[in-house]
Amino acid sequence: MGFHVDKDASMWPPQILGKSPRMRKVFREIVKVAPKNLTVLISGESGTCKELVAKAIHSNSERLNGPFVAISFTYIPKELAEAELFGYEKEFFKGADEKRIGKIEAANGGTLFLDEITETDKKLQAKLFRFLRSKEFKPHDSNNLIKADVRIIAATSKNLKEAVANGKFMEDLFSILNVINIKIPPLRERKKDIMPLAKHLMKETVGKFKTGPKEFSKDAKDFLIKSDWPGNVRELENSIRRAVIISSGTVISKNDLLAEDIGLQSIKEFLEEKLKRYLKEMTKLENCNLYYTVLSEVERALFSIVLKETEGNQLKAAKTLGINRNTLRAKIKEYKIRI
Repeated sequence: MGFHVDKDASMWPPQILGKSPRMRKVFREIVKVAPKNLTVLISGESGTCKELVAKAIHSNSERLNGPFVAISFTYIPKELAEAELFGYEKEFFKGADEKRIGKIEAANGGTLFLDEITETDKKLQAKLFRFLRSKEFKPHDSNNLIKADVRIIAATSKNLKEAVANGKFMEDLFSILNVINIKIPPLRERKKDIMPLAKHLMKETVGKFKTGPKEFSKDAKDFLIKSDWPGNVRELENSIRRAVIISSGTVISKNDLLAEDIGLQSIKEFLEEKLKRYLKEMTKLENCNLYYTVLSEVERALFSIVLKETEGNQLKAAKTLGINRNTLRAKIKEYKIRI
């Protein structure tokens, strides 16, 4: 049972692959904690694939053959969260004409993954704490006591210590959840993992959609490595899959990766390319009002483009720009823009 960090990478979910020191530390922690029947807290930014880490722990534990059940409190209304977690008797709400077991009971003998645990309210936190202490619970509005053998793995993208300090999270529950804390680093802090991840995801997508062989162009590789990826692995995965599908030929270009943000990126590239030589010359001069000169030229171009696209409709142009119509009129007059 279990695995070693240096074993075949295919044993790991592709989204958590990596050879960077910080990810290798995560793998070692998974290996150590998986066989032990301990509560685990996984922390990391949104998109760092915390659920996949939880599944890796479950799949290499003695609970391997038991169920893995996940619940995310981000998308569940707080008034329904308790019933989802602990279950309810019939007539809990209008239309509920039969008993429903909750996630805890469904995970009996296995692992329950609680995603975004900080989104729970104090009442639910207290009930969860009691379950973790006794391994017993009562369904919502029920007197029936139910036992459940469940390993809890919780996750958060927020600072749980800060939530405790602010009175938004129970200190006792934090203590019982925080026995083992695995911290997943954001993608921008493990740049060496980006290309191996990107190539794996590209190969996976090519196989799934049968697009034929693909490869990344040099500018695509540079873009992948230099980007901060605020959405982390999830954002990278979406970008790669979209690029594989929309790219023509066998080469994935930078523009293929920027399909959704091409307009913004084009503006950035335009400014960088066009202003480099201009700025180099301007910085040699004194009192050239560089800041205002550049801003006014960019603003003039922006208003002209939007007015052209809206066929001179000032109301529509103002809405597109997100400014007042009177402001637009003043700018048209100031820059002598022909409509």
